[in-house]
Amino acid sequence: MLDLLFYGILSPMKKIAYFLIGLILLVGIFWGGKFILERKGGDKGGLKVTSIPQASVFLEADNLGRTPFESDKIKSGDYTLKLVPEDAETAVSSWQGKIKVSTNVLTYVNRELTDSDLTSAGEVLSLEKIPGKSSEIAITATPEGAKISLDGEEKGAAPLILKNISAGDHEISLSASGFIERSIKIRTSRGYKLIADFQLALIPGEEGKTGKKEGQEEGPAKPYVKILDTPTGWLRVREEPSTAATEAAKVNPGETYPLLEEKEGWFKIEYETGKEGWISGKYAEKVE
Repeated sequence: MLDLLFYGILSPMKKIAYFLIGLILLVGIFWGGKFILERKGGDKGGLKVTSIPQASVFLEADNLGRTPFESDKIKSGDYTLKLVPEDAETAVSSWQGKIKVSTNVLTYVNRELTDSDLTSAGEVLSLEKIPGKSSEIAITATPEGAKISLDGEEKGAAPLILKNISAGDHEISLSASGFIERSIKIRTSRGYKLIADFQLALIPGEEGKTGKKEGQEEGPAKPYVKILDTPTGWLRVREEPSTAATEAAKVNPGETYPLLEEKEGWFKIEYETGKEGWISGKYAEKVE
């Protein structure tokens, strides 16, 4: 039997409210309860998905419904999960990510969707059985290198594995320069590793700095691309070099990004650490 509680920040959609909450007050809000999966054998796991605003939930090509969504009958395995906001009149972007559903445990996905992947936030939480009766926490984050604190004590930078954690309630906080601090409360269980993948939201007004490292004026190592002015004030990053491909993020004029590959009027860039996508060469300049 697995007994696990998840908590988290619930932030408003408006960026100015996002900013004030992130910098002035971190509020832990109970995320909805006690998750128990009690089975013997089988190959099913649990999946719970919440989002702001409400969104349709797609697991691979299957539409599971809308958020909040919960099921304990998901076949274990690796999946692509996609959230598509239901209100087509808003400027909120979709989100897509890789998740793993494991037998007899819950995978929990929470997303706060905005008009850009850079200002969106959220976490994916799950458990993994480990030998013995100790508890562990494995943390990854975007941006990589975010500072991690456990119960108010700084532990290091993401990615990080914390071992020999006492079973029970804990608070995890992550912070990085230029990003809104994020804090969640969790409950660890004996014999399990809590796996937590976080995305921090950029502080409003910091979007134009994401393509450059601190103290770097000319851009990343060459070759790189510089985003040019666009009619919309931003440029879509797509998963494939095609206007029909899914949007992965947005980048802004003046930003610079490492150039990974070129293909027929498209540039492949690393728009965040470990995240790659394609932009139109019409609105980007190659620097060698």
